[in-house]
This record gives sequence, structure tokens and C-alpha cells, in this order.
Amino acid sequence: MSTAQMSRPPLHRRPEAPPPEPLRWWRPAHWGRLWKGEDSSVLASANRNAMLPVLIEVFAGFSKLDGEVEEEEIESSLGYLRYDYSGAIYSDMRRLYFEALQQPQDLAQRAKELSNELTMEQKILLCVQLYLLISSSLTNQRQMVEFYLFMTNLGIAAQAIDIVYQLNAGDKPSEEDFTSKSGQPLETLRVGSGDNCDVLLRTLSPECSVVAFRFQNLVLLKNTGGIPILVRSRRQPPGDFSRLYPGERVVLEDVTLDYNDLISYFNSKKTVTGSQLYLTLTETGDAEIAQQRARGTNLRVSFGLGVTVEALRNTDATINGVPLTEGTLLEASIEDSIIAHGEIEISLRDLRVRAQEFGGQFRLEGSRNTYLVSNKPELLDEGDILLSEDTEGEILLRIECNYAQKNGSLEVLRTSRPIYVGQIPVRDRILLSDGDTITLGEGQFLRCHFSDRIIEEERNTIRQMEVRELAHRFDGRDTALDGISFIARRGEMICVMGPSGCGKSTLLRVLGGQLKTRGGEVLMNGLNLYSNLTNLTPYIAYIPQEDAFDPLLKVQENLDFSVAVRCPHLKTEERKKRVDAKLAELGLADMRKRLAGTPQQKFLSGGERKRLNAGLDMIGISDVYLFDEPTSGLSSKDSEHVLEIIRSLARNKIVLTSIHQPSMRLLQMFDKALLLDKGGKMAYFGTPQGLIEYFWKAYNDETGQREAEMPGNLTPDFVFDVLETPLRDISGDIIQERSADGHLVAARRFPPNFWRDRYQSHLMLESMAKAQAFPGSTNLIARPREDTHTGSRSRAMPKPPKHTLREESILFYTLLKRAFLSKLRNRTNLLTTLLEAPLLGFLISSVLKYSEEESYTFATAFHIPTYLFMSLVVAMFLGLTNSADEIIRDRHTLNRERNHNLRTFYYLSGKIISLSTFALIQCFIYLWIGNTVLEIRDMFFIHLWWMFITALTGICLGLLISSIVTDNRTAINAIPLILIPQIILGGALIKYEEMNKNLDFVYSMQRWLDKAGITEESEPSKLKVPFICQFMPLRWSYEAMLISQAKLNPLTAAQDQLEARIQELVNLPPDIKMTSDQQRDLDAAKQGLAVVSGLYAKTDRAVAEKLSQIRDATMRGKVTPKLLQSALGDDDGISAEEIYVNRKVLDLVTKAEMEREDYRRKTSPNVFFGTVKRYFGTDFNTLWINTMVIFFCLALLITGVEMSLRRQLTKV
Repeated sequence: MSTAQMSRPPLHRRPEAPPPEPLRWWRPAHWGRLWKGEDSSVLASANRNAMLPVLIEVFAGFSKLDGEVEEEEIESSLGYLRYDYSGAIYSDMRRLYFEALQQPQDLAQRAKELSNELTMEQKILLCVQLYLLISSSLTNQRQMVEFYLFMTNLGIAAQAIDIVYQLNAGDKPSEEDFTSKSGQPLETLRVGSGDNCDVLLRTLSPECSVVAFRFQNLVLLKNTGGIPILVRSRRQPPGDFSRLYPGERVVLEDVTLDYNDLISYFNSKKTVTGSQLYLTLTETGDAEIAQQRARGTNLRVSFGLGVTVEALRNTDATINGVPLTEGTLLEASIEDSIIAHGEIEISLRDLRVRAQEFGGQFRLEGSRNTYLVSNKPELLDEGDILLSEDTEGEILLRIECNYAQKNGSLEVLRTSRPIYVGQIPVRDRILLSDGDTITLGEGQFLRCHFSDRIIEEERNTIRQMEVRELAHRFDGRDTALDGISFIARRGEMICVMGPSGCGKSTLLRVLGGQLKTRGGEVLMNGLNLYSNLTNLTPYIAYIPQEDAFDPLLKVQENLDFSVAVRCPHLKTEERKKRVDAKLAELGLADMRKRLAGTPQQKFLSGGERKRLNAGLDMIGISDVYLFDEPTSGLSSKDSEHVLEIIRSLARNKIVLTSIHQPSMRLLQMFDKALLLDKGGKMAYFGTPQGLIEYFWKAYNDETGQREAEMPGNLTPDFVFDVLETPLRDISGDIIQERSADGHLVAARRFPPNFWRDRYQSHLMLESMAKAQAFPGSTNLIARPREDTHTGSRSRAMPKPPKHTLREESILFYTLLKRAFLSKLRNRTNLLTTLLEAPLLGFLISSVLKYSEEESYTFATAFHIPTYLFMSLVVAMFLGLTNSADEIIRDRHTLNRERNHNLRTFYYLSGKIISLSTFALIQCFIYLWIGNTVLEIRDMFFIHLWWMFITALTGICLGLLISSIVTDNRTAINAIPLILIPQIILGGALIKYEEMNKNLDFVYSMQRWLDKAGITEESEPSKLKVPFICQFMPLRWSYEAMLISQAKLNPLTAAQDQLEARIQELVNLPPDIKMTSDQQRDLDAAKQGLAVVSGLYAKTDRAVAEKLSQIRDATMRGKVTPKLLQSALGDDDGISAEEIYVNRKVLDLVTKAEMEREDYRRKTSPNVFFGTVKRYFGTDFNTLWINTMVIFFCLALLITGVEMSLRRQLTKV
């Protein structure tokens, strides 16, 4: 079939998507994306994803060229799309690919569409991937014709020819063969056992070899040997191609290389600099590693494509039988080992891993003073400085060195993140001094040693954790930890096991920086953990046993928020890639849109919940992971799955996992086992197999049995049986004893002290035997001596840079969005919002709708003051109930995030904003119903204001309760203790003049002073607020709301404005004569006051309109007789006083004003419902005073919650 015949009919033509609108600098969207960290690269990525349907059609078209679609073609196509277009949902891509396979494709047209959208680099990637797709059936010439025709239409015909030639060159191609004429080189890497190979693996047979090709992040493998190899667990015959994706492996006979290994070798070939280590071989057989040469250093080991070992001093060590005497320089294979003292084996592969952990050390050449620094090898030339491959984003710097002056300069050419020198951000260029530290990102630094002509890349990776004699005792309780000592190294996975109550969780909390012990110390890279908490805890992840994710969020949302809190410096696109990769790794990709839910809801299985709980921290930058009982409650298969995921971390991390009593299968997944006994006593530390052997020997020793060969089927249950062997009496019955809590328990034959002492003796005997037997300790790498310059003990860890404004905004936005979504997804909260407020509004207003006259009117309504007070009580109640459990529900999450500099103020702000939004909706609904039923007009928003700030006070009180108590029941029980005193002392249920005077501390003191003759006896005002009532927020909002009803209703407000205008004109200075215009205004104002006071209209709406016209005219100073005459048009109907002035409210305010203005008093007292308060000799409007008091109360409450929460999250 020709290309023309392949064109599909118009009926099936894909609808053309509108082109994306370009972002202009003057448009808000542009700055919004920049604020979120979405620069042009992200926009380009969005454009690529827009072309995804076209690419799917292209791959479908090429898959069908030979007349049939094979599994390998489908896997190749979808694999490329899934990895390179991670923003798309895999299920959607699969559906589109299936649909495209059912229809004919016009490849020529698709190529023309892509030619205008893809960059040159993207076209090259597509070319390589399409050739990989058709490479398995190249005997079909038509496929190659279509391939070249497609590339011609794409605009890269010459480059395609070069690439095909390079990929099909001989086994020994020249470098020129592997460089395309278009300037887009395919880097090559030969792996095999021949001398011409870039990566030499001597254990491979001559028939096993492979050539790797790289273009940017694409890695392609060609089997150039004579036997099949395994790529991504698939068999690859000789001559075939296969792409290797991140995290996947290639197996060459007995040798396994992964994607990162190949990238590392590619990078080593790209640059002449490489990592190196210095080894000091001690007389006891230990090997001490340092990044710099020190006194007594024996060997220098340099890593690049191969391994170079140089003997700096005479040693008895050998490599492949060759003695390493002083001056010896050997080229070794990564598979080789250094043999010290005849039998101590030091693997070069392990040393290479340790070298990568230290970071690169780049020696500066004296003939060159300018170096480029980047994490992208394609941007560098030979001799430039290539950063670690796991560096986030893109970095390109230029460092100029002045060796004579021992300084230099730094120029930022390209970066996706802030660059700092010390704590100073660098946007363009800055001078460097000898010893300056360049901060590239979280935990990654360059240290400049111009005097030594060295630039070191430092990674704040925790390479070693040493625990020394940890001891802890809780107040009034038994010992929790007693003399725990061990060393955990990077790449080790350690099982912490023991009976219940032996201190496993306590130990993990201590190692996580959350509980400071009373004795001993924890050293991370030689630095004391609790002396460097701020710098070290971001690299430590403590994963509690309880689910520490929000059940009201979806699986993907939990991970999204987790990575944003832990890595705010990453761009949105990079965070999204991390989440997608972690979802796939956790096996939760298909459940990303599912709510996490509670265990009772069973949206996720137990194993899925554990994997999600573990994944929240695995997505961050931590180097130490502490898992507390991650397999509790799971089946054996789910437990294995969870541990396999955790095991994937242990390659370059330190992982400690507590398990109560693991099965043998689970125990064998660990590198080391730490066994604790009751009282936190250490019973064993070593390999899992060593644990079984140790207790088998102990069993034979303590039972007096003759030692026999250890059975091969012993399990950890045997260890616990021996550890907790019961004590029996002479008749064989178990002896009971009373525990510390008073319960009867079986007495143990071997108490915890016995096992602790036995293990310490075992260690001592083992050390003595080693010292006598030579060569000493068999530890591969011993703890460095105090005087050894390792770079970790002699230097303080560089301080991480402060978060930028963008990063702070991401943190705040994340916590706000998480709080809002969590509240929105709470069905109980939504039901409360939609039903509780309207039901209360209708119930209260209906019950209180009463008048002493026959017909109900607002003016004669008897219970309006009570309704106002009850409205505020409802607002306070809603605020309290909405927030009383918020922090309690989040406590596990907060404890988990405390190591990542959680911003408690941002967290509280997000909670308050989200809760206030729902409270505002509830108050709105309540008032809309209640005011309508009671016919309260034109006061809605004034009432809403006082209800809202009262609800806000309730929210802050609820958050304070939630921050203090630890369970929901206690929080709910505390609500009446907060609310009932405010109802009693708020001034509505019991009038202050009828309240027990002895409650007023000030009144009691005044009476005592009067009786003592110290002060002149005077009668206090009965309307004075008792001192204790001043601390009730409800008293201030109730007084303000009632005064607002009395003074801010439209009628009274109009009267007050007219009276103010009259007083302004009447009280002119004596030396100023009133003009005729002012006299006319005065008469109009007096007439207007009379009109307003007796205003009538047919309807309440007409009354409101007339009052509004008069108020507006008064404010403009243009009250005209014509306007007043029009207002007097109706002599019957509804009066303004009848619909706006409630007599009960007016009586309360009038009574207070009469008390305040009583001429018989020397000073005006501050009385309840008085419209003016006098403080410090100055009169203040009561509404302003009450508003300020409530705001001050809010500030105190927020400060109290923040301090309480911060104290809990920083307490150790």
C-alpha cells in the first residue's frame, strides 16, 4: 500500500485542536506561571503534550507498516510515550493508540504537522525511537522507505541518514562515525571484555558485548555480541536494539548494569575529571576512606570509565595478584577487589559507590582558568566540571580562577533554581574567595579551594549513622533505652526487632530527631544530631506506624502536597514527574484519582495504604528513612511487597525498619538485624544469618546440650523462643511474677540484663580472637579516627539557603489548598454547612417571633435582643465544632513533616482561611433565614460582620483546644466548657445589674477600700460590666451587635446624620456669622429630621428608597424642600420607625445612655450598651472599641495556637 492509499477518509479525521495561545509578558497569566516556577521550558513541555495525539498516530502508523502489529512494537511505542510524555495519563494514551491502530494514517501529513512544532532535539529523539520501532524487521524495504520519507517531511533527512549509519556501524567504529554531520552527536559507550572497550568487564566472555548510545536522556542498547542478553527483563538477540529507561537494568551474563550506571560511564567519558578516594590500610586490617590525602594514606583509587589504583606507600595489598608497592599504577576493572593482609577483600564496586556519595573532586589545571559547570554533559567540553546525574533541573555556570590571587568569580549562565554563594543569592556574577561555598540546591554544594586548585562537589548525604551508648528513661517509668550502640552505613537496610515494649519506636524517634535521650549520642557523618538539628533533620524521614496521610484527599493529591512541602524548590513540572514516578514505583498509578479514605471505608487495601504511607517521604530528599512497623496488620504477601519497595531505597540510603517478629523470608530481605529486649537492652546486632547462629549457640550453651549442627529451617520464632524462655518450677509449671503495671506475667529464665551482658561478652571475645588471629577486624570500612581528615568530621555541614519568596508562596499555597480540599471533601462538614445553619436559623427565629400586640411587627418584637445574642452563640458554636478536631486529625502528618521545616504559621493561616470560608457560608444562610422570619430589614451585612468575627473567634478557640488535647472526645467535651460560661456571662441570659456583685473583682476591691476609709464611698453603676465578664468574647460582640441594630439601622442612621448637620451649623464659632445659604441648609436639615422621624410609605421598599435618598442628599449637603416634599407624599401605610426601630433594643440602649449621662455623677461610667466608652480621658465609639478588643482576642488566640503547635513540633 502506498502512502497516498494510506490516507484516511475525512469522516474519521481527528478534530484540529486550537493552537495554544502565546503568553505575553504583559498578561497576568505569564507572571502567574513564572510565580509558580513554570518558565519557558514548562510551557514548551505543555506544547509537546498538545502534540501527543499526533505522535500516537505516527507510532500506530509505523507499527502497521509490515501488515501486523507485534507485542514488541506496542511496548516500544507506549514505553516511549509513557516516559517522554509523563504529563499524560497512561490509560488515555493506550486508548488513543488502540483507536489509531484501527484507522489508516497519513504519515506524510503527520510529519508536516510535527515539523513546525518539535524542536531539533525532539525530532532527533523521535527519529531514534522510530528506527528502534522498525529495526526488528528491516528486511521489509518499504519500512525504510517510509522512514526516510517521514524524516524528509519532518525536516531532518540528513540527520536521519547519519543516525542510521551510526547505529549500524561495525563493532569498532571510529569516533567520526558516531558524530552526525548535523552537529547532533550520538555518544557511544562500548561495554565488554576486550581491550578496546570503554567499560572493561573482564568476567564477560568474548561473545558478550554491548554498545550503548546516548542522546540527552535517551539510552539505546545494541547487542554487538554473539549471545543474547537481558534488557528490561526481556531477551535481546544479537544485533537487536532496545531502549533502556531510568530505573531499569541490562544483564550481561553474571554482570548487571542499570540506567544510572551507564549514565555515569557516559559522563565519565565526556569529562576527563572523575571521582577519587584515598585509602589508609591500618595494621588491624581496617580500611579508612577519605576524600583528601592524609598522613599515612596508602592508596589512591580514581574512578572514570575504568579504575586506576596508585600505591602511594608500600603495602601488602594486591589486585589480581599484583603487589601494590610504592609507585605502582594499575588499571583495574570495576569487578576487581583489593586484597589486604592476605584475606581482607575490598570491592572496587563498593568503593565507587562511596566515591559517588562523597561527590566529585575536580582538580584544576594550571594552564586553564575558565571552567563550565553543569549537570548536562551535552553542554560541556572535556575538562569541564560535570555535576552528579541526580541534580535537579538544569544548571550552567562559569567559574574563572585566579590562582595567583587565590580567588575567582562565578557567572550564572543558565539555571532553573536560585544559586547562592554562602547566603547571598547570585543572579548574574559574583566574586569568589578561597574556601567559598556555592549552593546549587537542597543538599548540593561546590566548595572552591583555589589555593589547592581543587573544586569539590559536596552532597549533604548522610553516609554513616553512628549510635553511641543511647540511654533514655521516661519520667516515672521504666528504662526505655539502655546502652544502644551500633553503626549504620549508606546502602544498608536494618531490621529493628524485639518483643512489645522493648523500645523500638522510642529508638526510631530518637534517631529521627524527635526525642532527645538522657545519655549517649547520635552522630550523622560525625556530627551530633541534636547539636545540628536544623541542618540534619531535613535529611531524616520518620514514618510512623499510623497512617500519616489525609484520608479526605486522593492518592495523587497526598503525594502532590507531600513533595511540595518537602521540595518547594522544584518546579511544578519536576514535582509532577516525581509524583508520577513514585506512583508507578508504589504500584498506585491506577488509583491516583481514588480517595485515600479510612481503613473502615476500604477505598484502599491494607497493603496499598502502607505503600502510600511509605511513599510520602520516599518522594523527598531524605537520606535516612525510619519506618515504624510498616508491615503491621498486613498479610505475608503484602508485607513482602511493602518491604520490597522499602528495599529499593536501601541502595543509596540508610534504612531502619522496626518489625515486631518478622518471618524468615522478611528477615532475609535485610542486611542487618538489631534485636532489642525489654527495657531497651541490646541483645544482638549483625547479619540476619548471624542472628540465627548466635541464638542457636546460646541455646546449646545455656541448656547444657551438646552442640549439634544447626538445622536449616530455623526461623526468627526460634530466636524469640530462646529470648523469652519461661522460668519453670521443679514440677515444670511456669512461674508467674507481677509486672511493673501490676499484672501477672510469666517469669523469664533469662532476663534482659542477661542477654545484654552476654552480647557484650560475645563482642569482647570476638575482638580478642580477631586480634590474636590476625588480620584483625573484618569490617570493610571502619569508623574514621578522630584525626583523619574525611571531610565529614572536620567540617560543619553547610547551611541550606533560606527559602525564596516563590518557595515560601508554594509552601503557603500548598498548606492552604490541602486544608481547603480536606474540609471540602468532608461530607459531614458539607452536611453541617447545608443543614445545621438553616435549621438553627429557622428554629430560633420561629420560636422568638413574638409580639405583645395582636399583630407582629419588628418594632413590637419582644425577643430581638435575645435573637441577636443567640445568633452570636450559634456563630461561636459553629466555629468551635468546625475546628475542635482539626489539629488532632492532622497531628500524625504534622509530626511527620516537622523535620522539613514545616511553617506552623502557614499551616494555621490555611486552616483559619478555609474554616472561615465555611463559617461565612453558614452565617450567611443562618441570617438569611432568621432575619427574613423576624422581618429584620437592611441590617444583613452588619449582622453578618459581627456573626463572622464571632465565628472566627470560635474557630481560633477550637484550634487552641485542638492543639492542646490529644483526642477528639476530649476536644468535643471541652466545647461546653468554653461556650456555657460565655452564654452565662455574655450579658443576655443574666443581666449584669442582676448578677452576683462578688464576681466583680474590681467592685469587691472598691468596697473594701471604701469600708477602710481609704477612698470616698460612691455608688457604682448597676450597668457596669463585671470584671470577669470582660474576658468573654461573646460579651463584646453582643454589645456591638445590639448597638449596631440600634444606631446603624437606616432610620436612626439618617436621623443621626441630620442631627450632626444641624449641630455643625448651630455650633459655628461666635465670630462667624451664618450665611443665608447656611441658614437655608439649617432649616432644610431640621425639616428633614422631622420628615424622617415621621416617614410613611406604602411598602417597606418605598420607605427604604426614601430614606436612602435623604441620607445621600444629607451627605452631599443638598437636602432640598422638593426632596422633602416628595418624601411626605404618603400619610398612611408603613412607618419607617415601625420597620427599623425595635422598642426592646431601643430601651436597652436608651437606659444605658441615661446611666452614662447622669449629671449626678462626677465622671461618665462605662456601661453595658453605652454607645461611647471613655478610656484614658478620651471618648471612643463603642463599636470601634469592641472591634479592636475582638481583634486583639483573635491575635492572642492565634499566637497561643501557634506557640502551642510550635512547641509540640520542636520538642525533643
